[in-house]
Amino acid sequence: MQTLCKLMLALPLLLALQGCDQINQALNKQQANGNAIGAACRHSGRSLEDCYRRNPKVPKADIFAGWKEMNEYMLTKKIDIVPPPPDSPINKQDIDAPAASSFKEGGSADEKPGTVSAGNGDKAAESAPAH
Repeated sequence: MQTLCKLMLALPLLLALQGCDQINQALNKQQANGNAIGAACRHSGRSLEDCYRRNPKVPKADIFAGWKEMNEYMLTKKIDIVPPPPDSPINKQDIDAPAASSFKEGGSADEKPGTVSAGNGDKAAESAPAH
């Protein structure tokens, strides 16, 4: 009987400790994300300052820890950097205009707004500079 009471008291305690483990994982997720971001920045050859600027919401200490760990790993394994693709410029027109606005009556989706299709035959419009 006494053993059964001890077992019944221990069961809720074990369940509570399992919950603590899940809470610790949730709290460490932000740190793990920062480490992953820092490691990715180092692997792509980005500087720490550039990585900080690109990820302002992530703590700098977490980014630095990941960057440093990846730097040591790359030096010991003699791994070269993998250059990232160039950043694409963002056009204000692309942000402001919805996708459906590029479809005009009689025009095609491949044409840029403000350009003249080949079938119009308007000489003055063809000689105008493109935007």
